[in-house]
Amino acid sequence: HVEMVQPMEKQRRLEQILRSQEPGSKIIIFCSTKKMCDQLTRNITRNYGAAAIHGDKSQGERDYVLSQFRSGKAPILVATDVAARGLDVKDIR
Repeated sequence: HVEMVQPMEKQRRLEQILRSQEPGSKIIIFCSTKKMCDQLTRNITRNYGAAAIHGDKSQGERDYVLSQFRSGKAPILVATDVAARGLDVKDIR
């Protein structure tokens, strides 16, 4: 699912999309910067359980984040497009 929205509408629309998903759904959200990736993860993790993956993370951190995502402990993966290249994850919404 890809949507283009105005900057002022992004947070509201993201909340709508996240609330509309079935429990247990795995979701990947792409961000254009590492900073935005971390900021968005902090904003949504309390309500939804999210983890960030980007180029500033060590290999160990990336492996841990992917493990949390695959197991469903962090059902939302927030990633930069570069970090997400080559990811192989099943059951993504």
